[in-house]
Amino acid sequence: MTKAEKRKLVKGAVRREAREAQRLASRIWELAEPPFQESGSSTLLAAYLADRGFRVKFPFAGVPTAFRATSGKGKPVIGFLGEYDALPDCGLKKGTYGHGCGHNLLGAGSAAGAAATVHLLAAHGLSGRVVYWGCPAEEVLAGKVYMAREGAFRGLDACLTWHPGNRTAVNAAGGSALDSLILEFHGRTAHGASAHGGRSALDAAVLMDVAVNDLREHVPDNVRIHCVIRDGGKAPNVVPEYARIWYYVRARDRAEVDEITRRLVLCAKGAATATETRVRVKKLTAVYSRLRNGVLAGLLRDNLVLLGAPRVTQADREQVEALGKEPDFQKGVRKDIPDAAGKASSDEDNVSWLAPLGCFGVACVPNGVRGHNREYTAQSNLPFAHRGMLRAAEALAGVAWELLTDAKLLRRVRAEFTKGVKGFKYDPLIPKNQRPPLDGV
Repeated sequence: MTKAEKRKLVKGAVRREAREAQRLASRIWELAEPPFQESGSSTLLAAYLADRGFRVKFPFAGVPTAFRATSGKGKPVIGFLGEYDALPDCGLKKGTYGHGCGHNLLGAGSAAGAAATVHLLAAHGLSGRVVYWGCPAEEVLAGKVYMAREGAFRGLDACLTWHPGNRTAVNAAGGSALDSLILEFHGRTAHGASAHGGRSALDAAVLMDVAVNDLREHVPDNVRIHCVIRDGGKAPNVVPEYARIWYYVRARDRAEVDEITRRLVLCAKGAATATETRVRVKKLTAVYSRLRNGVLAGLLRDNLVLLGAPRVTQADREQVEALGKEPDFQKGVRKDIPDAAGKASSDEDNVSWLAPLGCFGVACVPNGVRGHNREYTAQSNLPFAHRGMLRAAEALAGVAWELLTDAKLLRRVRAEFTKGVKGFKYDPLIPKNQRPPLDGV
């Protein structure tokens, strides 16, 4: 098959799904549901795949908004990752949730790519399975962590995903390893005017953060530690008997995160000792750094170059200007594959230790649009964003097609993965019986 023939093949398969995929993306954008509460979004995606003959297990392994959808028989088995959670205070109205990271596009685009791949298999009478994993709560870096603990993502010959952004390029390096930690301090309440009888949990949380701030001077440059105080009391004249502070610890790899977390917990214990309070430490979720797969990254890059970046129209420029932003769209496909890992984190990197993972980004917004912000939300439901999503679906289907039809290529992907995980045993990094934080943190 020539490159032109392949391009025509995958574009035709995705075209069958385009209208419904755009409707799905817009509806999920409207729903804008919090992590672990995406009941409407997950139901829509599961129903879309069920209508196309996928066998759906919903929910998956006790995570109410996670699901698995499978189509086909035999080998190889190619996975697709979908996400659909929104972000707080990123809605168009202040204080509401919104898709400030484009997960409305991500979930629908991956579903369209999976459906297109199944159509190609059926049309050519080929064996193989396609598995779409509906993954909640990526924005709190937890959905795939809890799913993986319960057996998800095993048995895949390769797994594919993408992310909306401002450029079209392969992401082979992934992001930072991470721990998400809740520190709860318990003290003793008292009247603020007679505070000597109390033991302030808020004082302990603040004192801990002072210690952590000093710790920042004594960690490697790549380490990032950030936090918010979730509970700190109700009134100034009542000594707070309870306080809760939430930290992210990010670093280059798991070993570094483990070491920084150990020291952070010492800060918490020291603060508790100094204030005569008690502290409880809970690890909500934890993320590995990515196991890279160069063969899969090169295949993704070649498919993106073949398909090209999404087309930009004059109407797109006018719509961006009407929102008060510069219509500075990235042109073309980045042909090199960056080697440096990003400072942000994603729970998709855990999947890379369970199956060969390929990830790329497609331009869905112009340069200068801030992620995790309502200005991104405003643009993640525009026609240009939808065209980017469909281009991602084409790339996903194109790569899946090659993996399903080229046994030699797939063996190379698997060989690199097998070498990378040699001597490694997957640790979920969270307690065996800990439930996901379904009602928030």
